[in-house]
Amino acid sequence: MKKQYDITNQEIGEWLFETSVTPIDENTVNQTEDALILFAAAHSVAPPAALRHAILDKIKDLNAQRANHQQLDVNQLPLLNEESKWLEWSEAVAGIEPPADFEDIHMHTLESNEQRDLFVIWVKEFVPEEVHHDLLESFMILEGSCVCYITDKTGETRTVRLGEGDFITMQLEETHDIHVTSEKPAKAILQWYKLAA
Repeated sequence: MKKQYDITNQEIGEWLFETSVTPIDENTVNQTEDALILFAAAHSVAPPAALRHAILDKIKDLNAQRANHQQLDVNQLPLLNEESKWLEWSEAVAGIEPPADFEDIHMHTLESNEQRDLFVIWVKEFVPEEVHHDLLESFMILEGSCVCYITDKTGETRTVRLGEGDFITMQLEETHDIHVTSEKPAKAILQWYKLAA
């Protein structure tokens, strides 16, 4: 039995592609709005309380970044660390883009010296497993999201999910691989801080 607020796939297709020769009247629009509201109410799920707090904390952090905003000089970039501000780094590298036809990973060098190598990196799918013996690898996600699978030198494993603005440092001897979870490539600031020359 078709209810008044049921919409068929054919009707949706006609509206999307404007193949219908019949003009849509105000009553049809109102029925559609009512159907969508009923559908949303019937299928809504309350988010976990922790998610609400995480979202509010992220908004609070972004507002604080805007209030204390400094413009970074791309020729004298500071060390990337847990205090680094997503907004400042995003603006500093805003004009840097990867080639349109890059494979899975593209790295654009921002700085390379005895202390560190610093890059803007784009990853479409994943970074294969790697381990570093003489440097600390840190990165901040500017766009997209990923999941990091990390195993320390004792064999202890952990999974870390990162989204825009999130920062992580891989410790010495930690084996890690990274898988992009967003539809678009993940874009990050990547820093290799050299511990031994």
